[in-house]
Amino acid sequence: MSWEFGVGLAGASLLVFAVLAALTLAEVRRTRRSAAELAATLDRHVPAIRRNLEEIGRNADALGASLRLLSERASETGARFENIAGEIRDLEKGLQEGLLAPLHRLAAGVSALFAIGAALRRLRHPFRRRRGKGRP
Repeated sequence: MSWEFGVGLAGASLLVFAVLAALTLAEVRRTRRSAAELAATLDRHVPAIRRNLEEIGRNADALGASLRLLSERASETGARFENIAGEIRDLEKGLQEGLLAPLHRLAAGVSALFAIGAALRRLRHPFRRRRGKGRP
């Protein structure tokens, strides 16, 4: 009876092994089918993704070139503004030295002449009284 018991256990073990092997085989087939579907999906979408990435790369390169050009132009514009500001300072200095300074001296001279003229009038008539408004 012990050998029958051992054969029964061996048969049960083989049965469990066969069931597990069948389940594993079914899972392997399911996995293989999923892998095949994934491969088909990748075959469909990867070329489009690759083209999109290449286009993004080209656009990024074009954007970089545009930004470099804009940077150069902004630098040139800044240099031109600095040149213009220097020219304006030079013009202001020239106007100050060539026009405003002589006008200030002329105005000071004219003012001095008016002061001298007023002083001479007072010297000519030192005792003349001035009459205010409404006084006879």
